[in-house]
Amino acid sequence: MSKYDCHHIVPRARCRQLKINPRFCGNVTRVRTSKHRAWHTLFGAQTPEEAIETIKREWSLSEEGRAEFKRLSGNVVLMERKAITKTTTKK
Repeated sequence: MSKYDCHHIVPRARCRQLKINPRFCGNVTRVRTSKHRAWHTLFGAQTPEEAIETIKREWSLSEEGRAEFKRLSGNVVLMERKAITKTTTKK
């Protein structure tokens, strides 16, 4: 079995719908078979731009989540500063 596959950036089925050759310049790239399988498992026949939108929609923090993360991570930084200050003042 080959370690590499040919991956179409614009899927072959979409090219057929548009009646264009799926092997147009720049549309085919060689990728490791494991990465190719993973891509299609996660994103089906999406283009990279469509996959980015899926990631943003399904895998990113909501606005509320981003605000909470910012609050929590700010608390951690504040606690680390206090710990550093205590360590340096004890010497």
